Amino acid sequence: MEKARSKSRIKELTQQTRAYLCIDCSKCTASCPIGRVGNIYSPRSFVQQLLNEQAPSHEALWRCLTCGLCHHRCPSDVDFPGYIRELRREAIKQGLKPHPTHSGTIQEIMRIMTSPDLRPNRCSGLPDWVEPITPDARKSAGDIYFVGCAPYLEAIFEDFHLRLLDTHKAALELLRSCDVRPYVLSSERCCGHDAFWSGDHDLFMELANLNVETFRRAGVKRIFVTCPECYYTLAMQYPKYVADFPFEVINTVKFLADNLRVPSTTDHQISVTYLDSCRMGRFGNLYEEPRRLLSNLEGVDLVEMQMNRQDAPCCGSNLWINCDGVSKQLQKACLQEAARTGASILLCPCDKCRIHLACAQLENGDLKETIKTENIVSFLYRRGVK
Repeated sequence: MEKARSKSRIKELTQQTRAYLCIDCSKCTASCPIGRVGNIYSPRSFVQQLLNEQAPSHEALWRCLTCGLCHHRCPSDVDFPGYIRELRREAIKQGLKPHPTHSGTIQEIMRIMTSPDLRPNRCSGLPDWVEPITPDARKSAGDIYFVGCAPYLEAIFEDFHLRLLDTHKAALELLRSCDVRPYVLSSERCCGHDAFWSGDHDLFMELANLNVETFRRAGVKRIFVTCPECYYTLAMQYPKYVADFPFEVINTVKFLADNLRVPSTTDHQISVTYLDSCRMGRFGNLYEEPRRLLSNLEGVDLVEMQMNRQDAPCCGSNLWINCDGVSKQLQKACLQEAARTGASILLCPCDKCRIHLACAQLENGDLKETIKTENIVSFLYRRGVK
């Protein structure tokens, strides 16, 4: 009976996402980043096997990067990343799970954060003026800043020396210069992005409901978010899955592009390039805002990579699953393309991308940088933008 229901659900998903159209086209196979490094990943073959009631390999289900490049280039508007996400959800129901990286540490952190009594210190490492607020405080928070998982990732990847918390320090200082002084919620949880795309819908809903209940109790009106994955999840998925979501979710980079004052002088001339991360670009459609910020900076020369905006390369890994030799090849290819521009710094809006790229630059435990990476928000603040 369960097997019959699963087959029926797969056919339903194939219709909903228009994935059945994949069997008449192979454009996405040629576009897929995985195929670029020699490992053919064919959405067409994947869908055809399912429609013929043949189970594709377990690896094929979890191999997809959900980078969205196939959807961008698809002539039939097939939502293949969404198709994969929902198939993973069905697989999780049947007890099938992906192979986690880093011994599953990050997945365990997400599960720990579902504890209703959790009270993490979210202000550690942030500017002194930032005030934590509890859900039971007798005042309305109004504006809050969503920190995300940066404090945990900073600890896990401390050997990379990426200073991930500096991104959020810079974001908060830049927001303050725009007359916004947000609180930070003491009981904020992981947004659930990775659980959502891994197919662990129950975990995603636990985290989402805990966060939304915290927002309500704290009197939140606006949520400022710097992490592209957190922004995508809060702004685009929470309203779909959580009843009564009246909060305004604001991407920090977009807000700064619209409100930030640019300094009249800078310290020195520098050449930079920019990576459009998947969730910021193809999923968030925020391409011009970061470029507008950079173009207004005196002394900064933005040199575009050959593949940019909608065609930007993927960092090669996500969700902390299946990080392998294929991922490393994609990461190195991205770094090489950035280095070919002649730029001194590769600016990223996503610190998870920076982690993955740094991992590809490790040699015998030491970071051998082919090009330095920095979060665009940290870069703006370091250049003296107020």
